[in-house]
Amino acid sequence: MSIEKFFTDQYYKQANLIWLLLPISLINYFFYYLRNALYKSNIFKQRKLPVKTIVVGNLIVGGSGKTQLVIYLAKLFKKNNINVGIISRGYKGKFKNTTEVFGDSNPIHVGDEALLLKQKLDAPVFISRSRYEAGKALIKKYSDVDVIISDDGLQHKSLIFDYKILINDDRYVTNRLLLPAGPFREPLSRIHDNDIYVLSNSLKSRKNFFNFSVNHKVTNLKTSKVMSLKILTNLHLSIGIGYPYRLINSLKKLCHFKYQIYDDHYYFTKDDFKDNFNYLITEKDSVKCKNINNKNIWVLKSDARMCPVFEKKLLGKILNG
Repeated sequence: MSIEKFFTDQYYKQANLIWLLLPISLINYFFYYLRNALYKSNIFKQRKLPVKTIVVGNLIVGGSGKTQLVIYLAKLFKKNNINVGIISRGYKGKFKNTTEVFGDSNPIHVGDEALLLKQKLDAPVFISRSRYEAGKALIKKYSDVDVIISDDGLQHKSLIFDYKILINDDRYVTNRLLLPAGPFREPLSRIHDNDIYVLSNSLKSRKNFFNFSVNHKVTNLKTSKVMSLKILTNLHLSIGIGYPYRLINSLKKLCHFKYQIYDDHYYFTKDDFKDNFNYLITEKDSVKCKNINNKNIWVLKSDARMCPVFEKKLLGKILNG
């Protein structure tokens, strides 16, 4: 069992050994409130970019749909003639300085999520350890940008965001403590802050929601052929995302399959697809598999939905705010 899977199971299935890390979580609480106080007292400085900025984030570790929401918002703004730029930390990328992401960038260098954003969107994407530096570099090269969306970064307090969107995750958690004893990056009470828009990712929500369901059709990674999941047989899901169980449970309603869970941001090799299966992978994983010569790999896609009332409200603020 990998360390990542150990923590995932402790956070989302049953907590037992994780309680040994409670003292470290208590230290994190202390530094969380100390850091907030230093920003509020202006001892730690905050900076602002000269265009409107939106950050999409969540409170608990693992996949909650942040990148999907960034893609949805960017396409929504583009459709309404709003020029969009994307900034990201480029998580797990091996880059050193502020970097622009291109469609043919190496995912090992820029990170899989940043590359997926670039390949899905007709928009500039910049990555940096500093969201401010990424935004500054983006604006310098693309001066016509009207709004910048940050993929993750709600906890990045050194940059002032005009609009903060928090995805409230509906998954079961074994406790509500801060890392590492619990899965929370910030206290749950953060969802009550007045300057945050909260969206639920639950399929049961009827207002203020952003959720997504598995598309019934898949695309072949090599040939781009589109097929229905109902036609393909001998399926095997190979998945390396933050919280794989949501997708696994949704997919079970559509087809029968075997599966193997890898660590988030895992880099697949041809040996991971050597058996006689029709392999299913996510779009995020697909950007790391382009050079694998196997015609039995199929890419899953999702259909996103946003609360129309929230969509209209946010769009109005961007256009008129």
